[in-house]
Amino acid sequence: MPDDNRGKHSGHAPGEEYPNYRSHYRPRTRDGRIAVLLFVALFALTQPPFVHGVANRIAPWVLGVPFLYAYLLVLYFALIAVLIWAKRRGV
Repeated sequence: MPDDNRGKHSGHAPGEEYPNYRSHYRPRTRDGRIAVLLFVALFALTQPPFVHGVANRIAPWVLGVPFLYAYLLVLYFALIAVLIWAKRRGV
């Protein structure tokens, strides 16, 4: 019958305390914090409270598409750019 470790890490001695690790959800570097804050801020600009109040209009057409579509396209390209920047920085 196999050992039942009940979630304990098998790489330490039985009497040792389990090591504490930082959460992988929190960024560890300055660039990581910048990337997360920038991504969240840009993503918030694509959500209903802001879009419906400010950018939900068609009147000024931008390069043949309604303003709302151009606005969202620019924001989604910016979100992708933040992800590419974070990947290149090794965040």
